[in-house]
Amino acid sequence: MISYLAFVRGHYPEMGFQEFYACLEAEGIEYRLIREDVQQIIFETEANPIPAAERCAFLHSIIQITDMGVIQEDRIKYLGDFPLPEIERNKSFAVRVRKIGIKEIEINSVALERMLSYQVHDRYEPTNLKTNLKHPDYLFLAILQKRSFVLGLEIWSLDRKDYAQREPGERDYFRPGAMKTDFARAIVNLSRVKSGDTFFDPFCGGAGFLLEASELGAFSIGSDLDGLAVLGAKENLLLFKNMNTSIFQGDSRFLAVKEVDAIATDPPYSIQSSTHGEKVSDLILDFLTASRKILKPGGYLVFSSPAINQPEKIVKETDFELVTLIDCIIHKSLTRRTLVLK
Repeated sequence: MISYLAFVRGHYPEMGFQEFYACLEAEGIEYRLIREDVQQIIFETEANPIPAAERCAFLHSIIQITDMGVIQEDRIKYLGDFPLPEIERNKSFAVRVRKIGIKEIEINSVALERMLSYQVHDRYEPTNLKTNLKHPDYLFLAILQKRSFVLGLEIWSLDRKDYAQREPGERDYFRPGAMKTDFARAIVNLSRVKSGDTFFDPFCGGAGFLLEASELGAFSIGSDLDGLAVLGAKENLLLFKNMNTSIFQGDSRFLAVKEVDAIATDPPYSIQSSTHGEKVSDLILDFLTASRKILKPGGYLVFSSPAINQPEKIVKETDFELVTLIDCIIHKSLTRRTLVLK
């Protein structure tokens, strides 16, 4: 078993944790959780975790752990000695320190990076590894929390450029209140959809969820009661050349779909998006009842609603199992509550 640290983005860490666990499950990666801490998941697996990480929007990086330790009186005390990742001879490296939470040590990041660099250099001495602070072949990250640190080789990091291209403001058709791309991807990931699966969003709006599911290799089906939204969604999918989709105008209470592997959606809140005269609670209950008939056994359904609506109470009126509940404060008047059902 190899030890890894998944470093979660600072905003909405709980979303990052649950998204990564869902992606590990979706990719069939067995693992053993060691501990979960501030922005950190330390786990062991015999498999390659990168396919799961590559799906994630709220993950910063994955490092293969080489050392753990604590800092006492500005000196490093190593507490763990792990198998070293293989690297090529005559390459270069750098060490970067990422501090999390409250500062408890006097030593600054530059001095700590220098001290840890000596450790990396010594352990890789037979490979003739050289320091290169600007353009290293290998980057070692030290995640420092209070006085403890985890050091390891970064094997994957998030490239946000891809997400930025699909932000709502970059699409041909824009709807007020459209969910940002990273949230849309995370919610789709929570549905455990896999490449080749059939994915469904019954409130597809501008097709944000459909875009993300298609990027993961799923066949994406979307519907919306608003005919203009359906036309706009088609424009957006054409813009990004996502043709493995089907969109139609339809009512979420009477679904014209036979069977799907996963469902993820963002029902209207009656704030910037209309419920067409329906109470939000009634709309969600009817949509859940209809969805239960088309979702394959063992499949996941994920949806969001303002926390003030207490959507978990509505779920109790269905035969869905509530797996996860995640609250994210979007702004002072909206806490988005995401529910994962099975």
